[in-house]
Amino acid sequence: METATPFKLLLVDDDPQILLGLEKIISSHFSGDEILIFSCKNGLMASQLLASEPINAVITDIKMPLFSGIDLLKFMNEQNLACSSIVLSGYDDFNLVKNAMRLGASDYLLKPVDEGLLINALYELKKQSGQLPSFTRQTYSLTSILKMQQLLEGLIGSSDISLPDADDFEQEHHISGQTSCLMCYVDIRRALYSNYLTMFQFLTDRVESFLNSSREIPLLNPTVVYGRLDTYWIFLLFTDEASFEPEKILEPFLALLTKDHFKYSFTTAWYPYAHIRQADEECRKGFEKYYFDLPYAPSDAPANWQTLSESLDAAAAAAAAYDYASTIKNLELCFAMFNFLSPSISDVRKEMHHFVYSILNRNSAFIPIISTSKFTDYDLFEHIEKSESLSVLKKHLYSSVNYLIGELIESMENKDDYVIQKAKEYIHNNYQDNLTLNDVATHVFLSENYFSTLFSQKTGTTFRNYLRSFRIEKAKELLTTTNLRIYEVAQQTGYNEHSHFVRAFKAITGQSPGDYRQMKK
Repeated sequence: METATPFKLLLVDDDPQILLGLEKIISSHFSGDEILIFSCKNGLMASQLLASEPINAVITDIKMPLFSGIDLLKFMNEQNLACSSIVLSGYDDFNLVKNAMRLGASDYLLKPVDEGLLINALYELKKQSGQLPSFTRQTYSLTSILKMQQLLEGLIGSSDISLPDADDFEQEHHISGQTSCLMCYVDIRRALYSNYLTMFQFLTDRVESFLNSSREIPLLNPTVVYGRLDTYWIFLLFTDEASFEPEKILEPFLALLTKDHFKYSFTTAWYPYAHIRQADEECRKGFEKYYFDLPYAPSDAPANWQTLSESLDAAAAAAAAYDYASTIKNLELCFAMFNFLSPSISDVRKEMHHFVYSILNRNSAFIPIISTSKFTDYDLFEHIEKSESLSVLKKHLYSSVNYLIGELIESMENKDDYVIQKAKEYIHNNYQDNLTLNDVATHVFLSENYFSTLFSQKTGTTFRNYLRSFRIEKAKELLTTTNLRIYEVAQQTGYNEHSHFVRAFKAITGQSPGDYRQMKK
């Protein structure tokens, strides 16, 4: 008996941990006789292997040094290799993904790679190569899928208007307000197949498998509806008599979804059809359990709302000052505390909205660029509202803040404006110390003489006068809002000698500190 030739798969990524992870996932689903795995740590090594070894399919990262995934796809085209390909991509690689698809890539997978999507993609590749039999199954056109979507909108959509498709369905299947209904929602936002029909068929196969395995559970006049609505794939089951718990009914279907790493939510009780909107609310709310998905908690700072608020405020201040590193440092603590405290998702979004508005209040230069970023990959408000988990929000937020700060720095008339902005920030944060011109020049990596000239040109005043004016403004605040003694105010605003403080204060205000305080009472 002739032994079947294994399907030869080449994995290409410059991260050895990703290569090991992919090999582990694939090996847990396919034996060595089914799929023979090769791996390369860059595109150049992969091109050399492809030139000497017949390969059925390649899964490659896009961004790699020396020889990228795009370079590898171009090589495969130039050599006319009969080899399928899938690209691995990060969220910020969309333009590169489009180029990869133009070069013949059949699909793409987002990092971190979802196990269920990876295995389904491999089944599709093996099927295309003729190594898997084509099963007889019901297939769907886009027209039939859209009709199912219209039916779902009529049954559970937000509109109170009765739609003809829903009315016909209710009459045909004798569904009344008292008919029992259970509902299951599957989150398909990460189910990024090369086309919508493939995704629909993938989930439909699991419904059919579930129905075939659930025949031992008797249901009176069961009716099934499934399809897409918004960002969910929805499964509805109607019956005249609900004699089993929903979880027991759905257990085989949920097991399939779990195996394929889908996020899902279902009704824990049967609902009368008249209350189907309440079932819809329960399912949508059920996804909150997936939101707090970060693997860590805060290590040093106490995890409470006050610390969280202070860290968000510090992050906003850093962002407004174009300090990306400090922004991320503070946001890391915020996300850790969100994950640990697990407040309502609406509270998370409220706090993050406050973070953005705090940046805008501190630095109006962010207003136009945040406005023009709406409906793009860097739309902060969209990410805050639509991200399905903290990890996704964190990734999008970091990327967007980095982009916005970078764009603002580039949009300045020249880099000197950025230097002056950083110098002012340093003065504002350190005016209480014995601050010198050399200290600030060193902070912005300029010589003392050059920085002094540049500062005067850009601000219209000398460094010494700017620092003195800022310190006196802070002193005026302390004199009117606290009961500190004059010498204590002097010490807190960078003056070690009382006489120097009084002289500087009179030079700016025309009054002594004591007279100023008395006047403001």
